[in-house]
Amino acid sequence: MARSAQDANLESREARSRLAPRRKPYWHLLDHGCELGYYKGEDLGVWIARFPRGKGRYAEQRVGIADDLADADGIAAMDFEQAQAAARNWFAEQAIKDAGLPIDDSPFNIVGAPCFRN
Repeated sequence: MARSAQDANLESREARSRLAPRRKPYWHLLDHGCELGYYKGEDLGVWIARFPRGKGRYAEQRVGIADDLADADGIAAMDFEQAQAAARNWFAEQAIKDAGLPIDDSPFNIVGAPCFRN
């Protein structure tokens, strides 16, 4: 019988600080095979999104730097919620590409793009 995957607790800076640095990311399942990963290096952590491509294959994309050393601002450093939002946006882009539809790359539709108001 196959083992079920264990989700790492990535929700808080404190919980991530207790994880050991390693070469492979710690994964947290978000939805139907789409996962948010946290790679913990010696100094800082990085958020990674993983999208299923079928037959045990995945596409991976770095979505941001974790708020391990600096407070989260959604651009230079992301907390767990911000990383989830960035990953979900990337998952949507992957699904749109898989459907053969065009992606709108205007600056107002980019993950983390600032909102300008007059």
